[in-house]
Amino acid sequence: MDKKWFKTLNRKHTDSIKWQRAQKECQNTECYTFSIADSDYETAPPIKEALLKRVKHGAFGYAGKGDDYEELIVEWYKKRYDVSISKSSIIPAPSVLNALSIAIDLSSDVGDGIIIQTPVYHVFKPVIEHNHREVIDNPLRIENDKYKMDLKGLEDLFKQGHKVFVLCNPHNPVGRVWTYETLKKLMEVAKKYDVLIISDEIHADIIMPDYHFTSMAEFFNDYDQIIVISAPTKVFNIAGLKIAQVIVENRQLNKSIKDMYIKLHLSTPNLLALTAIKAAYQDGEAWLEAQNRHIYGNYQYMKSFLEAYSFFKVFPLQGTYLSWIQFKHPDISASQFVKDLKAYGIFLSEGEKFGHGEDFLRASLACSKEQLKTGLEEMDKYLKNKDLVK
Repeated sequence: MDKKWFKTLNRKHTDSIKWQRAQKECQNTECYTFSIADSDYETAPPIKEALLKRVKHGAFGYAGKGDDYEELIVEWYKKRYDVSISKSSIIPAPSVLNALSIAIDLSSDVGDGIIIQTPVYHVFKPVIEHNHREVIDNPLRIENDKYKMDLKGLEDLFKQGHKVFVLCNPHNPVGRVWTYETLKKLMEVAKKYDVLIISDEIHADIIMPDYHFTSMAEFFNDYDQIIVISAPTKVFNIAGLKIAQVIVENRQLNKSIKDMYIKLHLSTPNLLALTAIKAAYQDGEAWLEAQNRHIYGNYQYMKSFLEAYSFFKVFPLQGTYLSWIQFKHPDISASQFVKDLKAYGIFLSEGEKFGHGEDFLRASLACSKEQLKTGLEEMDKYLKNKDLVK
């Protein structure tokens, strides 16, 4: 079933931001995009079936969450991450970024520093700046071809008085799934200086073989200054339906966030989003596991293809469907390489926009094997036409 589920889906005329942007920037009638992080195949069949059934019903009036909303999330956390959370800790939100913005606004003051770890999801920076806060960088370090947290540097920033830290786990774009040991140390250092950890866990279920995801919810009993933000949207390609969840056991933080959503009249999710999340968490696990196998197969294929050339290095993929690729060629920069590929109809993300990624590019693997193969072949054609293969 895996191959049947992950066939190429034509999204060029479906108001897809990913494909609209690619078609606008690529100078080729045949365009293949591996940029924005959403997938180019159909969502899980149970989600599609649930939505079709709901639409067929025909009424789309005001809708409540229902008692099963929190129950399904609690069950998912226990089953997938072996973490027990309470139903009262769960707050529905329109999106992870919306929840992140509100968490930053409620936990800090104008002018405060908010710590991130670059290279990291590039939208963290504008979310912080739109809240009139200062971006404070604690860059990741590369050791033995693997990214690691600089916990000593992070503690120094905590000592300076910065009180909010945004974690990305699994980490976009470098593909790390932070270990229990690393996250425990992070929690202990944050606790020592009373620093709030806001953990973006939107990619939590996209985990490659032999790796295990640890949610920061694991440490709720050890430290109560933790906000976990997650969603089924990346995993099941339903971001356009707008739904996420904020999980906060700290009663004061929980109440503040709930009160803000009430104030904004955003405390009830979209009807179709509710339909989708319930179907995902109730019946989507088999599809999810098949997707992870598919993504890992794409990763292995890309790694083998690109590393036949000495100037490519594909970093290990532990989680997410985003491949972080180092490109070090004596005659052309990674940024120029990404720009030139547009003439060949290939649209990738430049590494430099994530911070400390000047020699890198990012490619989404959430596509069919055929689409990936075509993209790599066009890339290969460019390299040979430009005489960049030595």
